[in-house]
Amino acid sequence: MIEAGEYVRTKNGKIDKVINNNCYMPQYIECEKSLLYKEDIVNHSKNLIDLIEEGDFVNGYPVKRIANFNNELCNFDLNTMEWIPLKDIDVYYSILTKELYQANCYTVERKG
Repeated sequence: MIEAGEYVRTKNGKIDKVINNNCYMPQYIECEKSLLYKEDIVNHSKNLIDLIEEGDFVNGYPVKRIANFNNELCNFDLNTMEWIPLKDIDVYYSILTKELYQANCYTVERKG
């Protein structure tokens, strides 16, 4: 069951924080930024880091690969060529999910 104070991630990549799981419409959950349809929620956690997936951008850097080392989730940083524990990344600055990135991309086709 999703509880108030947890973070949720939807099918289309929105991440939001639950403020009320007993909305006046039972099929919705009230969050800080919007009402979310319960059927659209794919993951939830008290820890925001748990919602980060490969392909997302955290603080402007792509999350290329997530691995578990010593029971700690880590991201491989291409700049330093090192594994960085996700708990050490200040994700409160910005997260751009891969779904939202792809939805807002504009592709230019080359001719010739």
